[in-house]
Amino acid sequence: MLREIAYPAIAGGRGKGASEVHGTDKHSGIDGRIIDHATHYRADIDGLRAIAVLSVVTFHAFPNLLRSGFVGVDIFFVISGYLITSIILTDLAAKRFTLTNFYARRVRRIFPSLIVVLTCCLVAGGLLFWADDFARLGKHTAAGAGFVANLALWQEANYFDVASDTKVLLHLWSLGVEEQFYLVWPALMLLAWRSRLNRFVLIAAILALSLAYGIKATSTDPVAAFYSPASRLWELAAGASLANLTLFPSRAATWIERTIGIALTTIFFERDANTDPDRAYRHVISTLGMALVLSSVVVITRRHEFPGWWALLPVTGAYLLILAGPEAWLNRWVLSSRILVWFGLISYPLYLWHWPLLTFARIQFGSVAPPPQVLAALVAGSIALAWLTYRYVERPIRFGKSKARFVPALVTAMVAIGAFGAADVASKGFPGRLQQDKAAYAAYFDVGSPRLQAEYINYISQNQCNFYAWDSAIPTIAPRSAIDPSCYTRHSEQSVMIIGDSNASDLYHGLHEVLPKTASLLLIWSSGCQVSEVIERIIDTNHCHMANYFAMQRIKADPPKVLLLSSNNSFDIAYIRQFARIVKSYGVKHVLVLGQRPHWKPFLYKVVLDNYWPNVPRYIQGHLDDELMSFTKTFQSHLQPDEPFEFVDEMKPFCNAEGCLTYLGSDPKEGLITADTVHLRPFASVWLARQQLAPLIMERIDR
Repeated sequence: MLREIAYPAIAGGRGKGASEVHGTDKHSGIDGRIIDHATHYRADIDGLRAIAVLSVVTFHAFPNLLRSGFVGVDIFFVISGYLITSIILTDLAAKRFTLTNFYARRVRRIFPSLIVVLTCCLVAGGLLFWADDFARLGKHTAAGAGFVANLALWQEANYFDVASDTKVLLHLWSLGVEEQFYLVWPALMLLAWRSRLNRFVLIAAILALSLAYGIKATSTDPVAAFYSPASRLWELAAGASLANLTLFPSRAATWIERTIGIALTTIFFERDANTDPDRAYRHVISTLGMALVLSSVVVITRRHEFPGWWALLPVTGAYLLILAGPEAWLNRWVLSSRILVWFGLISYPLYLWHWPLLTFARIQFGSVAPPPQVLAALVAGSIALAWLTYRYVERPIRFGKSKARFVPALVTAMVAIGAFGAADVASKGFPGRLQQDKAAYAAYFDVGSPRLQAEYINYISQNQCNFYAWDSAIPTIAPRSAIDPSCYTRHSEQSVMIIGDSNASDLYHGLHEVLPKTASLLLIWSSGCQVSEVIERIIDTNHCHMANYFAMQRIKADPPKVLLLSSNNSFDIAYIRQFARIVKSYGVKHVLVLGQRPHWKPFLYKVVLDNYWPNVPRYIQGHLDDELMSFTKTFQSHLQPDEPFEFVDEMKPFCNAEGCLTYLGSDPKEGLITADTVHLRPFASVWLARQQLAPLIMERIDR
């Protein structure tokens, strides 16, 4: 019975028919213990869950230690697809499946731990966060409670988005994908069952279409590839196909497995060894599956190519490990070990707890990364909280008496949490809970304030010259069809062109005000794009490559006398040398490569409020983003005396022995040089032009 339900037998028939298969009460890929009332508990799947969750937690806490641990989520998806489809098909075969019962089980399984974690995050955010951060937490709480976190994060994942490691509920994107699968899949399986559709063909078609979309989107729209349920569905469908195959194996599948088993025993064993082909087959696919899973955790390092083809590695590995069954040697002795099973039992609450703890710590440490000891303590704390949640929240609700009575209360609690999150957004973070003078200062710098919006739109953004589709309803990396001709059409011989990202565009206003009107000031930029080598085949689908391609074509057609390169990140010095030589061959006389200016972490006004209020110093030491600032230091360390460009140190005007400049004039609010981490406000752009850039440019124009 165990073999026939858990996986197809290859040495004796096709297993039991649909009418003889009994039901299970299995749970999702990041859930706890699997209970199978008709067969046996498969401890090895809990062990596989443990590998998945520990990979994710290690990656989030120590990314340099396990650079590919994020693939644990993909393993979760396979497990979810397998177990959920097993529940549905088993109950359909027993003629007891109802959508009501299915979703009641989902509520009892998923809601309790999630309610606890969301509530704790809101309480902590209310005590620690400024209004804008708390409003963002409210938005993500509402999205998490509504199981659309992946869609909300997808919608806001553009250039203007905040850093991902400051989003307390970022990890709920995967739960959103799973829950959206749960909304569609039961009804689809029910329809297929009643219509007597070929489920193998149906699931295979869904898998193929989703995989094809995911592979294409990974290269053309990586944000969509990451968050879209359409690009992740194939991973869940892989598990679903295995559930369908194991519960109702076809003659062809059975024959293939038997043939492989016989071939393996013939190759690796003597004739008189009496080796069971079934066992040999399962030992081999278990070993292969584990090899694929472990290699995926350490081999996949180029995250921009993920999921795409690379996701086949962990997905195939998880598929093979489940297919091998509990008696395969790795499944029995490794995955079923007590320690891995224990982590598998708490995998769901551990997944929920670990990221908020790490994120709150990173936010509190500001510009300095939390020490490894702190991160290790937080991981240990998340494990302890996961066990407590499993023991005292999950188990009583899932397995206690009168389980059904919990469902209405859980749904009500989740709706209430979602409603509070929505109210938090509507109130803009409940600023009344903050000290009045601090709240007023913070409100002045709110990203949605009319004053700052006017500064950005009218002076700083220069979006008419931006190839990034900043006004797209859905985030995309495809370029705008064109920029305004005034951005690249000069009106005099003395021409200056600025290229780069938003750290180039915010220079335009100051230089436009300070340079003589006889000088033609040109600008070609795209949000988040440094000057880099162009891949022409993707210029129509990638705004960075389009901006760099277009800039090079304009320089070739009408070279400016002075060319400024500026980027929030530094440049590849080898390419910049090549680039400078090329543009000089086109007729550019001077190439100025600007280093980074101070990049604060977090926003400068929050640095002021958290550390210096109300006596704001004109210069502040520290609180800079060390990771970003290191890029320029690395670039400078490779400079040679005969470079084909000139390096301009932008730190010099801003920083001295006292620290780095925070405000101009006499008012630390009106005069704060940036409203975020780095972008200059209009008066600061003018100040920098007068202090440094305009004199440099004019000296070279006049040569």
